[in-house]
Amino acid sequence: MLEIKNEEMKKIIGGGINFTGAIISALKGFISPIFEIGQAVGGAIRRVSSGNLCNF
Repeated sequence: MLEIKNEEMKKIIGGGINFTGAIISALKGFISPIFEIGQAVGGAIRRVSSGNLCNF
């Protein structure tokens, strides 16, 4: 196994974005409510355009 000098270590570029379970879960928690709001708005638009509204 070769030893790496400090100058060589400074030149190493790596890593980047790691998609861990926590990040994926956070994205799901962010996207899921937006999707549900879109479904609700789409359903409301469809009901208004077709005239199928509930009487209160």
